[in-house]
Amino acid sequence: MTFDESIDATGAFRNAKIFRLGIELAVLIWDLPPVLPANTRCLLSMEQSPVPLVSMTLPLCNGKQRMFWAMRPEQRPVTVDICTEHGATVDTIVMQPARALAPLDVEALFADLAPDGRIKFVNNLLTVWRSAFRIAGDPFFNMVVEDAIHTLAPERQTASVVCQIAQGRHLIETAINPDLGEITAIYAIGATSIKRMADRLVLGRDGKNGLQSCHFMAHVPSPPFLFVLLSKNGLAIRQLPDAKPRHASLPGWWSKNREAVELREMIIRQLALLPEGGAATAIDLQTRTPLAESRIAKSSMHPSGEVDLALALDGGLLAGGWFHAPSSAFSGIDYVKEDGTPVPLDGNNYKFPAWAQGKDEKGKTDVTGFVAWIPLTESPGPLLQPRFQMRLASGAVRPLIPKPQPFEPAIQRNHVLRAVPPQHAVDDAFRTILAPALQDIERRLGRTIEVDDTKDYSLQKDAPLVSIVVPLYKVLDFLRFQLSGLATDPWLAANAEVIYVLDSPEIQDETEHLLGGLHLLHGLPMKLVVMNRNSGYARACNAGARFARGSILVMLNSDVVPCKPGWLQILSRALLEDKTLGAIGPKLIFEDGSLQHAGLYFGRDQRGIWLNHHFHKGMPGDYRPAQQTRDVPGVTGACLVARRETYERVGGYTDDYVIGDYEDSDLCLKIRRLGLQIVYEPAACLYHFERRSIRRSQDYMRGVASQYNSWLHTQRWEEDISALMANQRDRDPHHPAATGEKIQERSAA
Repeated sequence: MTFDESIDATGAFRNAKIFRLGIELAVLIWDLPPVLPANTRCLLSMEQSPVPLVSMTLPLCNGKQRMFWAMRPEQRPVTVDICTEHGATVDTIVMQPARALAPLDVEALFADLAPDGRIKFVNNLLTVWRSAFRIAGDPFFNMVVEDAIHTLAPERQTASVVCQIAQGRHLIETAINPDLGEITAIYAIGATSIKRMADRLVLGRDGKNGLQSCHFMAHVPSPPFLFVLLSKNGLAIRQLPDAKPRHASLPGWWSKNREAVELREMIIRQLALLPEGGAATAIDLQTRTPLAESRIAKSSMHPSGEVDLALALDGGLLAGGWFHAPSSAFSGIDYVKEDGTPVPLDGNNYKFPAWAQGKDEKGKTDVTGFVAWIPLTESPGPLLQPRFQMRLASGAVRPLIPKPQPFEPAIQRNHVLRAVPPQHAVDDAFRTILAPALQDIERRLGRTIEVDDTKDYSLQKDAPLVSIVVPLYKVLDFLRFQLSGLATDPWLAANAEVIYVLDSPEIQDETEHLLGGLHLLHGLPMKLVVMNRNSGYARACNAGARFARGSILVMLNSDVVPCKPGWLQILSRALLEDKTLGAIGPKLIFEDGSLQHAGLYFGRDQRGIWLNHHFHKGMPGDYRPAQQTRDVPGVTGACLVARRETYERVGGYTDDYVIGDYEDSDLCLKIRRLGLQIVYEPAACLYHFERRSIRRSQDYMRGVASQYNSWLHTQRWEEDISALMANQRDRDPHHPAATGEKIQERSAA
């Protein structure tokens, strides 16, 4: 095949040729004639323009230019005109169906192309043309690609398999010239396929013979096998002569390459992308052979510091620790990304007074604590030891590497709740730092939650009128008293089922044994729903609600016990008779008879955060203002009754409040947005042995979780609460703000 210019008998310029590029693919090749300016833009004109139609222009060795158009030709001959952008026809050719065309002779083509033109031709075959025509599995096209690669690089350097990362995925090692620049894509060329590999790779800093090491991940079928590494400056072609790994296993390589931190981080991220077991493998590797921890001991003369919190999450990285900077030598602390790029923590952090143990000093010394959130466009995977560095004013850096961090979401959440002291749990710490981390963790935690088991205790075939959902977490102290109070209520026994949701599956045997005995004693229809792990109050309640068959739903705490029969009939009747009623709650009293709950309202604290309060809490049970049925801002989730349709319509309890708080007021506000009322009914009365379960959670009682929940609740409902409370004060003469009654803080139980 030649690409000589020719002139026909009429004096018109003729040099266009068409060749077969794939099974159903053709390429039209045409050299710009000398009569046209070099920058002339030429187009194809035909009866019906093919889609897609892809073109490129490449330089020739003689300084001229050659144009290429790739297309799928029709199944019949078609006349094709090559025209200038102004409409003048400069050449004409008849295009035959692809199967009737001569195959493209790449060797002859490359003889005319300039060296950079040959590289660009291979680049376009692999990227633009392959993608546009979706022909990675076209054997004819693959043959053209192989011919181009062999012609471009008859003698190729080799690559080798380091070890198998997972089934079908291997770590590949080779060496490249640093002048190649940034690698933009890696392609694997096999006998029957062309595949694009993950273009993330790790380059060594110190090279031999002017080359630098290069590692990347790839699928490796049987050799012979080629890799093409593309960059803006050119391409590198590597042959894989042998697919046998140098290391017998990934753990074997991992244990011998503790210092290859960037490569280890790439492997961690790649393992996290595997559908099954990859993340667990990454965690196991880091746990077995962690990086050496690195901190800079406290000194009175030199900068020092430590990163002791470093949680790599889906949307970013939460970092915390301390630094001491007694001189101007300190510049800052950076997170070091997988590719070695430093990301300063200065942009989104919160600092607070803290203390640290000095190396040569006794006792605790003052330092500056910090917590920072670094948004990431790509998750680093289950990375347990993100790397950091202290940046000095001189330009020098010193490594800061934390000990392996927790990977289980609930434990990560506990660490976040300890990131700042309770007195520093303020808006500046929450809004752009702790809140994104906690929301990320709660989403991940929610994806791990499911119902593990259920057990029925004589549920009737017909759906009852009422379903009572009771979440159980560790505390079973009041269960026998509560169940006795429910079972001895004739109306309740005839119209209700009880759904216990066990949110601490470690006591499943104990719970089943207790419920089995109580069922034999009372005969009340019951179901036990066992969660696979502690999921939190809202998720447990929502799980129980999904099993509810009644048209009325009762959310009841395990430490709430009826004072006398009839309470549920009163509350249910109100919902059945008044369709404007969204939810209703009873009077709750302490064991000494004083008021615990007569409806909820909201009051601001000194920071401007809306907190939940109980009307008349601590007053005598017969306190006159608490004896009136009335509309209230909200009712406690300790005993909240609603139509199941209403509960489902608002999506049940919002489940991203930490551990268990403010879900009930959030639910009430969602119901109010439907235009429905929330009512307090004192004729129904129950005992509430308040917050016995949540006291078992030390992380909640530390205070940061409670402050976060109230902050999050305020962010969501600021406008609604402000309007609601202004209206409440105007129309309710018994509101504590109007009567001067002492407001007692309350977090919703």
